[in-house]
Amino acid sequence: MAGGPVYFVSDAHFSARARSAEREKRQRFLRFLEGLAGAAQLYVVGDLFDFWFEYRRVVPAGFAEILHPLRALALSGTPVTLIGGNHDYWLGSHLVDDYGFRLAPDGLVVEHQGRRLRVDHGDESLSGDRGYLALKAVIRRPAFVAAARLLHPDFTFWAADRLSQGSRWLEGREEERGQRPRPLRLRRLLDESIDGLVFGHLHLGFHWRYRGWDLLCLGDWLRRFSYARLAGGELQLLDDGGRHYPAEPVEDPDRPARCRIRPRPGPESTGTSREPR
Repeated sequence: MAGGPVYFVSDAHFSARARSAEREKRQRFLRFLEGLAGAAQLYVVGDLFDFWFEYRRVVPAGFAEILHPLRALALSGTPVTLIGGNHDYWLGSHLVDDYGFRLAPDGLVVEHQGRRLRVDHGDESLSGDRGYLALKAVIRRPAFVAAARLLHPDFTFWAADRLSQGSRWLEGREEERGQRPRPLRLRRLLDESIDGLVFGHLHLGFHWRYRGWDLLCLGDWLRRFSYARLAGGELQLLDDGGRHYPAEPVEDPDRPARCRIRPRPGPESTGTSREPR
């Protein structure tokens, strides 16, 4: 499997609530996992879950349907690396000890097939929102995590669900008002030690080539059902319908981005684009 393809996927935002839309989304993701037999590696680039907080003796209900197939993939010889996102940063030893996953809470630089790629969820590296960065610094402190563990899990997940719904409502309002997309912050992440950047968070799917770098934003598994594959040293952006979205040369990697992947028919395909957040 060492010479097999490498896969990257992000922003599935699986919920503990078993709604019909959630079940359909899970089925599509499980079919995707079935197609990874023989892969050299799978990187889940953040926000696999809409919320994950690891208690010492409690596993969130409803997530086993996703975790067990990922564990089976890891046991088959395809390492699975989970990168922390802004919704599921609080990954812990349970996922390592009981499922065999590798954890990279803050992203990492990987080498495969002669390529050296920075893989990062992007919520911090792409953010210019000082308020968000300050909040993130607080909620990741050990003292905050210890205090959160004193709360009942039902309350914690209920509160996180309300916050997530509120965030999506605000994003929808921005989209309806035609708010202009913000410039990206990619140029400052590029240096000669890497030749590509793979990231998520924006829920946009695009593949740019800027000078000697590949810049690939993974889309999501809410409306795009997209992922990246590295095979033969070439990065490709694809969706679960088999469509390939070729790389586009750009002169400015920090220009506002538009999604190249139209929403696929599915549980949350309610629009045609989504702006960076």
